[in-house]
Amino acid sequence: SRRRSRLRETRKRSSSSSSSSSGSGSEQEEIKRKKSKKESKKKDLKKKDKKKKKDKKKKDKKKDKKKKKDKKKEKKAEKHNLNDQFGAYGFIRAAEKFHKQDEFRAWLAEHKNVDYGMLPERERTDLWETFVEDFNTVTLPHKKYYDLRAWEVSSHHKKADKQSKKLKKELESGGDKKRGGSKVTERDEDIRAREDAEARRKKTAAEYHTELDAIALQHQAKEKAAMEKILGMAMQSKK
Repeated sequence: SRRRSRLRETRKRSSSSSSSSSGSGSEQEEIKRKKSKKESKKKDLKKKDKKKKKDKKKKDKKKDKKKKKDKKKEKKAEKHNLNDQFGAYGFIRAAEKFHKQDEFRAWLAEHKNVDYGMLPERERTDLWETFVEDFNTVTLPHKKYYDLRAWEVSSHHKKADKQSKKLKKELESGGDKKRGGSKVTERDEDIRAREDAEARRKKTAAEYHTELDAIALQHQAKEKAAMEKILGMAMQSKK
């Protein structure tokens, strides 16, 4: 009986040790599998990242090439436009200081934020030269600096057209009261007052321009006379 009990105990021990060893082996295999899965995932992620970087580089290169091509095209177009537009509004010389004075003063006040009367002579001549260069190369910031009178007239006509269109729409929709005979709306009176003020302003501007033209002619005549005197003196000295 004792021998049988001992045999049973030894068998139990051997079975428990074998089961424990098999369990530990299966656990190690699972750990190994998990590790391999993690490593494979890491490798896949690295491959994907590399691919993304390569694709991004290719796209960036393509974009850079396209930008360079577009810039070249723009430069060519600008050169072409400059050649076409060069002298489109006429030419003025730096010596012709009495031409385009209104445009020059408007350009100084609006674009350079400078008062013409406050400028010293040297700075005024430098700014005049830059204005002349921009005028001849058609690179001034606005159309009005090429011909101020024409721009004012066109803008006035545009405003008048807009106002007349508005009035027509309002009359058609029945927004205004009846217009007729001695009954005139306040808006009509306001428009007439504006038109009268604009006419007066144009008249004064025209008078100012004629005065400027007269001064310019006088200045040119004086310069011509001075040049003739200098030439005469030079001819006498040669004789």
